[in-house]
Amino acid sequence: MRDRNRGTVALMILRAGGYWEFPKGKREKNESDRQTAERELKEETDLEGMFTEEEPLHMVYQFERDGETVRKEVTYFFCRLPDGSTAAIDRTEANDSQWLALEDLAERATYPEMKEVARQVPLTLAD
Repeated sequence: MRDRNRGTVALMILRAGGYWEFPKGKREKNESDRQTAERELKEETDLEGMFTEEEPLHMVYQFERDGETVRKEVTYFFCRLPDGSTAAIDRTEANDSQWLALEDLAERATYPEMKEVARQVPLTLAD
């Protein structure tokens, strides 16, 4: 998130599969969830932010891939970026990015699980 003249906004990225979500990725050996979030944000967007005190949001979901059920657990952290920050998308990770007003996140998110996380963002920041 970053503060702009129009208020707090959040970054979503368009994955190669055609779906919008927040930056995320897989944990590497010996990484904490927070370290993974820092690394993935940098790798996918070339942004570095200051993590905030808000409680991270958690998402658990599953899907089928090649006849196998895949279970995923994702933790999303909040961070503050300097006003005017611009994402430099790694095209091997995503196709596009967009800064969105908090009330527009759920509409842009593609999958139901991501829509639910996107709905929680403004509620968490309002506390």
